[in-house]
Amino acid sequence: MFEGNLNEGELEIGQISSAINNIKPAHIIVEEIMQEFHLTISQLQKY
Repeated sequence: MFEGNLNEGELEIGQISSAINNIKPAHIIVEEIMQEFHLTISQLQKY
């Protein structure tokens, strides 16, 4: 997309779609992010 103009540019989507192995509900993704966050915080507190 060139400066928001779809007629003069191209819309690039789907480049990483091959990396998707499964589809998860949003709440599961948020829970996983929060688990990783808490793990990272606990590891950083050791230093």
